[in-house]
Amino acid sequence: MIYLSIQSASVLYKDSNDTIGSLADPKSSLELKSLLERYATMLGFSLNDAVDVVMGVSGGIKPYEVFGSDVIDWLNFAVFFNAWSLNSNEFGHNEGKCTPGSWHLVNSLLENYILSKLRSMGPLIQSPQGDLPILVQLVTEPLAWHGVVIQSCVRSCVPSGKKKKKSGSADQSISLLSHAVRDAIQSLCSILEEVAIWLQDQIKSPEDNKIDILMSSLKRNRQNGGGPGQVFHILETLISSTDETELGNRISQALRAWSSVDVGRKIVTGQSRVLSEFFRICESKIKSLRSLKQQIAQV
Repeated sequence: MIYLSIQSASVLYKDSNDTIGSLADPKSSLELKSLLERYATMLGFSLNDAVDVVMGVSGGIKPYEVFGSDVIDWLNFAVFFNAWSLNSNEFGHNEGKCTPGSWHLVNSLLENYILSKLRSMGPLIQSPQGDLPILVQLVTEPLAWHGVVIQSCVRSCVPSGKKKKKSGSADQSISLLSHAVRDAIQSLCSILEEVAIWLQDQIKSPEDNKIDILMSSLKRNRQNGGGPGQVFHILETLISSTDETELGNRISQALRAWSSVDVGRKIVTGQSRVLSEFFRICESKIKSLRSLKQQIAQV
């Protein structure tokens, strides 16, 4: 689906005076539609009904909860649907002319969901796992695929070499597309910049402060009767009551060397490495999007 989405966006306008209403690559469009229908079936809907769902959520008519636990799959579906719509006369396209509807749909879905998820996340160290994995997946899957489609559209729109002069209707359609692409680039940049700011705040916090927050969180967790805090308490109790005659000198020494603070420090260090790598990914994507923004400005 990724390949066909790229193909669909890359061949939007042929370098000729073809009628703008014609499809640039009908075969790829049909193949992508077939995959979208199978994708929708996997989600438990027909293609038309799945499109209605994402449009409803994007327009605020339906809550994101209708996606259930398959939110990543739904957002990916919206991205691929937009790519297919670029090379299709169905779902909001009039005689082949690009309209911003499906672009706005994806921009809105990604921006609203990712930013609401981000703003609901407190200091990550209080919950070492938390929503970080899904945030990473949101950036590296649907947002990344949307970026790939944008990149293909920019290459399709930006003039390169000698090309035949397009008709007025083709120029108008490319102008509409370039405007939609600029909005999409700005939307993704805004999302990634907020994610990067949040990551910086998590990374720059002093290590000792993070350890204190983590240990306090584990203590509260234990007092509530379960979770990692309870595991730490059991280990600490076991170590304090270790009988060297039962376990032997080597094992007893190893247990006495165990420290919950040392474990907390390792957790904080590992988390900082993950956050730093995720930050680099976001910065790289922002840089690429800014470059695309400069290119599309030529259209």
